[in-house]
Amino acid sequence: MLTTAGRDMIADSIGKAASRPAVAEYMALTANSSAPSAGNTTLTGEITTGGGGLIRAAATYAHTGGAATYTLTKTFTANGSDSLPVTVAKVGIFNASSSGTMVWETLLGATATLSASGDQLTVTQTVTLS
Repeated sequence: MLTTAGRDMIADSIGKAASRPAVAEYMALTANSSAPSAGNTTLTGEITTGGGGLIRAAATYAHTGGAATYTLTKTFTANGSDSLPVTVAKVGIFNASSSGTMVWETLLGATATLSASGDQLTVTQTVTLS
C-alpha cells in the first residue's frame, strides 16, 4: 500500500526543482501482521536489533525501460544478534536507513519464519506505476 506520506514524497521527487527527497530504497521487516494503512508513517514492530541481519537495509532496484513496474529485492540473513525465531509478516520501504518516510507498507503473500542463525529470507517488492 502506498502511504499518504509516500504519495507526498513521490510528488516532491517528481515536481520539486530543489531539495528533492532521498530515494526510497531501504527495506524493513516486521512480525506485525496488521493490515497496512495509508496513514501509517512507521512500520509497527520493525525489527531493529543492533547488529542483526534482519534490520532495515538498502535493497536492489530493477526496472525495464517502458515497463509499468519496478522491483526492490533484498536478501536478509539472520545472525546471532537477531531475536529468533521470528515470523516475518510485513515489509516497509523507506527513503532512509533510519527514520525517513515510509513510502510502501506491504503484507507478505506468505509469512516466513527464520529460526536459526544463517536462515535467509529474500523479499521482492514489486511496485506498479499506473
